[in-house]
Amino acid sequence: MAAKLFGLEGSTVRRIAKLFALDGSTPRRAKKLFSLDGSTVRLIFEDFSTFTVSGTSNEIVTPVNEIVDFGVRSDFNAGGADVSVNASGTGDASNVGVTGITIDVDSSHTYTSAHPAASAVGISSVSYSGIGFGVSSGSNLSGSVGTRGNNYLTLVNAIGGFRSTNFRWVAGGNAYNGSNFGGSGSSGDFAVYFNASNRAQVRLGGTGGGISWLSQSIVQYPSSVQLVGLTETATGRRARVQNGTNRTFTINSGGLTAGGNFATGALSAGASTGFITANSTSEAWTLVGVAQKNPATFSISNADNSIQVTGTFGDGENATQARDRIQSVLNANGTFQGKFNTGVDVDKTISGVAHKVVTFTSDSAENTSDFSITVTGNDGSNTAPYEATITQGATQSLQTTVQVTRAVEGSSVSSTKAISSQANTDTAGAEVATLGGDITYDSGTNKLKVQDMDATINVSNAGTLAFSKD
Repeated sequence: MAAKLFGLEGSTVRRIAKLFALDGSTPRRAKKLFSLDGSTVRLIFEDFSTFTVSGTSNEIVTPVNEIVDFGVRSDFNAGGADVSVNASGTGDASNVGVTGITIDVDSSHTYTSAHPAASAVGISSVSYSGIGFGVSSGSNLSGSVGTRGNNYLTLVNAIGGFRSTNFRWVAGGNAYNGSNFGGSGSSGDFAVYFNASNRAQVRLGGTGGGISWLSQSIVQYPSSVQLVGLTETATGRRARVQNGTNRTFTINSGGLTAGGNFATGALSAGASTGFITANSTSEAWTLVGVAQKNPATFSISNADNSIQVTGTFGDGENATQARDRIQSVLNANGTFQGKFNTGVDVDKTISGVAHKVVTFTSDSAENTSDFSITVTGNDGSNTAPYEATITQGATQSLQTTVQVTRAVEGSSVSSTKAISSQANTDTAGAEVATLGGDITYDSGTNKLKVQDMDATINVSNAGTLAFSKD
C-alpha cells in the first residue's frame, strides 16, 4: 500500500507532504489519495503523523486533611497563685511561708544597758563590833571594820571603777544619796562618800570626825544597797529578711518582737532588707507578706513560622482550662483559623499518662508544616506539653493530561484527554485515541497515528508517559 506520494522538482525527487484540491472554488487539503491498480483501489498518498508511546502516566494523589493534637497532662497545674505569708519564730529560719524566704538573725548589735550590779542587792547580815560595823562576805560588796578615831566602814565596789554620788544606802526604809547625808537617829547619824581610792565609805556620827559611842539598839543598820545609773555595753540582736526566690516578695509588716520593724514594700528577687536592731537578746520575730508567683506560659509555631501564637495560663488553671485556653488562642490566630476548624476536645493516654487534648483538623485539603508546642513551667507543676501530627497532609499529585493539536477539515483543532492514574503505555495510547476519528492507536507497535503530518502532542503532569514523534 502506497502511503507516500513523490514528485519531481526539476531533476530532484521530493516527497509531497501536503496535497490540495479544489472544492468548488475553495482549495482544501487532501488527506488521502487513492487510485486503481487494475481493478483494485489502492491508497497512494496519506497525510499523517505517528508517535511512539512509552512510559506510565502520573499517579493521582488527593491531598489529605491534616490532624494536629495539642494538650497537657491531666494533672497539669498552671500555678501562679500568690502566697500570703503570716509567720513567727525565733532565730534563723529558712523557707518562711514559701520556699526561698529566709530570716537572718545574728548577735552583732551592741548597745548600752544598765549593769546587773545596778539592781538591788540584799545584805544578808550586819554586825556591830566595838566602834564600827561591817558587811558580811555573803554580799557582792565587802567591808572592813574601822578603828576608833577613824570611825568609818570601807565598802569595796565589787565590780570596780565606779565612782558616783548615785551610790545609795537604804536604811530603815529611808533612801540616802550623795556624798554626805544624815541618818534619822539623834545620835546614830552616818555619812557615805567616795575616797580617792574609789572606795565607798560610811562614817558614823556624821562628818565631823568625832563619834559618840552608842548602844546597838539605837544604830540604824543598812538593809540593802543599790547602784543607780551604772551602765555597761551589752550585745543585742539584729535581723533581716532575705528573698532567695526568683520572684518579688512584698513585706506588709513584721520585725523583731523586742525591736524595730522590717522595711515594708516590694523586696525584689535575690535582695535583702536592711538589718533592724533590738536592745535585747530576744530573737523572736514575725513576718507578714505576699510571695509573688508566676503561672506557666506556652508558645506554638509551625515549621515555617507562618503560624505563631503565645499565651499565659491563668493562676491555678487545671488541665481542662489549659486545653480551652490553647484552643482559644489558636482560634484567634487568623492564619491558623483560615486552615483549621475550631477543634474537638478529647481525652487520650500518652505513654501511660492521661492527657487533656484538643484535636484540630484542617478544614480543606492542606499540607501544613509540622507544629511544636513549648510550655515554660514557672511556678506550675506537671507542665510537660503534648503535640502530635496524627496525619500529615500528603502533597497533591495532579492527573496526567495529553493535548493533541492537528488540522481537521482545514481548521486547527486542539483536544485534551485526562489519563487514568498510573496508566500504562497501551491504556494511555488507547485513551488518547478516543479524542477523534482521525486518531488511532496500535498496541502492537505502540504507535499513535494522527491524520495530520503537522500534528503535535503536549503532555502535562506526565509522570513517565511520553509521545515521541516519528
